Amino acid sequence: MLGSKGYQKVLGHTQTTIECGHCNNANTWEISETGRKFTLYWIPLFPYGKTYFVSCPICHFGKEIQKSDIETYLNY
Repeated sequence: MLGSKGYQKVLGHTQTTIECGHCNNANTWEISETGRKFTLYWIPLFPYGKTYFVSCPICHFGKEIQKSDIETYLNY
């Protein structure tokens, strides 16, 4: 049985608050990784198709970022 399963992992938060242009709340934003994991008999083996996002923790509005930008946002 071959397949895949989606996942989302929060990598951290920004150091300073950012005002959301969608819901107008000011909060630290989440930095997260989403992707899929190849599975064999429902056992996850390895991830693929990773994408990274920075988003408002209240309304989840945000944008996709590059892996190289993660450290910049963690220290923002």
